[in-house]
Amino acid sequence: MVGKYPDRLRLDLYLKRSGLVKRRSLAATLCDNEYVNLNGRPAGPGKSVKMGDRLEIRYARKKVLVEVTGIPGKQVKKGEGYKILNEEIIEEELF
Repeated sequence: MVGKYPDRLRLDLYLKRSGLVKRRSLAATLCDNEYVNLNGRPAGPGKSVKMGDRLEIRYARKKVLVEVTGIPGKQVKKGEGYKILNEEIIEEELF
């Protein structure tokens, strides 16, 4: 059995499987601290992701806007399941 909704996946698991984040625990932390927006709104790690959704992820030095193009399975190559729409370098003065 694939699951109740085979066309959806938890946000933290999607971020890990697609290769946007290296570890699921890091993906959950990013979601909990509102560094990930799903369709323009902050989303928790348990929120469902489906094809066509847009994610904005803020890393330490860049902000990436991606569109979900597929739900990756357990064995997936990095870069599958999303299309980068915009990538912005964040240059903040630390001092």
